[in-house]
Amino acid sequence: MKTSIIALASIFLFAFSCEGDKKENKSTMEDELNQVIDEKVILADDYEGKLDELLTLELAAETSGYPAAEAKKQPDSEIEKKYNKISISYSWDKSNRMQTIEVMDRKIEAPKPDKIELSWVKNTTLEAFKKENHNPTEAEIKQADEAIAKKADELNSNGKANKAQTDVAKGMANNAMKNFSVEEVAGVGDYAVFTNTKFAGVPMRDLKVFYKGLSFQIYVDLSDDMSQNDTKAIALAKKIIEQKLK
Repeated sequence: MKTSIIALASIFLFAFSCEGDKKENKSTMEDELNQVIDEKVILADDYEGKLDELLTLELAAETSGYPAAEAKKQPDSEIEKKYNKISISYSWDKSNRMQTIEVMDRKIEAPKPDKIELSWVKNTTLEAFKKENHNPTEAEIKQADEAIAKKADELNSNGKANKAQTDVAKGMANNAMKNFSVEEVAGVGDYAVFTNTKFAGVPMRDLKVFYKGLSFQIYVDLSDDMSQNDTKAIALAKKIIEQKLK
């Protein structure tokens, strides 16, 4: 039940992003695509299935300060790689940190491993990147609520989820949107931001970077001190650009 609820909440958030995409002017999207093609950009396709060439075990271990040999890599097996092509992560069970996950009005205490992740490597334009990563207006939050409700009705009507499941998932997705905020970060790539939200009651803070037509996302959770995680995430992003993308 917990996994399906979280999956549903993710579907609702994706549904909102798709609704936003539909509202894009076609000619504007074509102009942005032509801009990416015309400029000397780094192609995301070059790293499809090879994200560990961008975030290597060595870079992750150096950032964490933990031994590379003790890292747990995800995805690792060929089967895992088949179903997860959007992220690469390394984690270490080196601390006794805990986190509180909130699902269906229940609070569950769960271990919190030290983790570094790279995800969502894709081609885009600076304009599109900024449009995707900005502080939402009240109108946009309302639009998100409507898109999430529409998706919930669709899942209920075709029998893919029951109302109890979609009600809980809607609450999680709505809270994620309402807690979403963006902070610009200077000196990383061509443009970068930290995005903040809460999902299932767990604070999430990602560094999103745009560089030469390529965007990527870094998540560093090695401490309960946010400033330490921020410093390591920024340093890691700069190393990826300097060592892998230049």
